Amino acid sequence: MVAKKVRNRYKRWFFILLGLNIIYFTFQFYTLPLSINQVKNYFFQLFYSPKVPTGPYIYGIDVSEYQGIINWESVSQINDGHQINFVIVRSTAGRNKRDRFFTSNFREAKKHNFIRGAYHYYRPNENSNDQASNFIKNVKLASGDLPPILDIEKISSIQSLKSLKTGIKNWLNIIEDHYGIKPIIYTGAHYYKDYLKDEFTHYNIWIANYNQVEDPLGNQNWSLWQFSDNGTVPGIKGPVDLDLFKGNLADFKKYLLK
Repeated sequence: MVAKKVRNRYKRWFFILLGLNIIYFTFQFYTLPLSINQVKNYFFQLFYSPKVPTGPYIYGIDVSEYQGIINWESVSQINDGHQINFVIVRSTAGRNKRDRFFTSNFREAKKHNFIRGAYHYYRPNENSNDQASNFIKNVKLASGDLPPILDIEKISSIQSLKSLKTGIKNWLNIIEDHYGIKPIIYTGAHYYKDYLKDEFTHYNIWIANYNQVEDPLGNQNWSLWQFSDNGTVPGIKGPVDLDLFKGNLADFKKYLLK
């Protein structure tokens, strides 16, 4: 009987402590200024640190309003101590979206001596003329900046693939005419192989591939590689996209606006 009472007491305390922990973590989740995806990424980051490809590369990051307010004084290196040389900032999305932190991120990147770039997130169901106008209205590029960048990741639900490609080409042509330099295309490895590789080979490609591979496009041409969406950078809370350029700093500077 005594042993049974002891077991029951331990069991009672176990459930009391379990309940207190559930209450504590529930409170933390509801009071943290994080989205569900950010919470998931935070815990994923605890168990997985992305492997940084090594080779004749220079490294950088890309950021948007999802990274929140960045402490730019602390931004200097990515995982394993690799120096950050460039920062690519989301500027706009679709026909009327302006990234909430674009102005400050774009300004601070240059102020802290990073080579900077700006990208537009292309919404495949929206007019390409309007999307190009949105980018031009919000992005003033200067000598030493990267060319404009088009981020295309999805197919359209309201138009054919042929029509979507026509819109993408229209955006690229309008932007090239305005800035006087050919834009860069950002997309995923599968998207590029499935939809873009036959008609957009004359553009520099920034490819997203998070697999631990030596070549993100299987020997096809690419210039930039986003190799992780789960990096860590001093001065930035939560996960950060990690990128590299295939070449050295002198090679990289040949791509920039004169």
